Amino acid sequence: MTEHRPTAGRVAARLRRALPGGRVSRLTEELQAERERITRLEAELDELRRDSLRVAEMLDLIEDRLTP
Repeated sequence: MTEHRPTAGRVAARLRRALPGGRVSRLTEELQAERERITRLEAELDELRRDSLRVAEMLDLIEDRLTP
């Protein structure tokens, strides 16, 4: 089953119908800021995963050299 994910425009349109105008703009900006934060955190997580793989590879090499 696929999950329905509304676009930012659809979310903003729903909010405009439900909330006063100034508040909608602020919420839309907050939503955008959180999406950007998520993107940065995902990039950081990817970098940490790559670093973790490098450490694991280095440990394997060290173990191979130290094992008789």
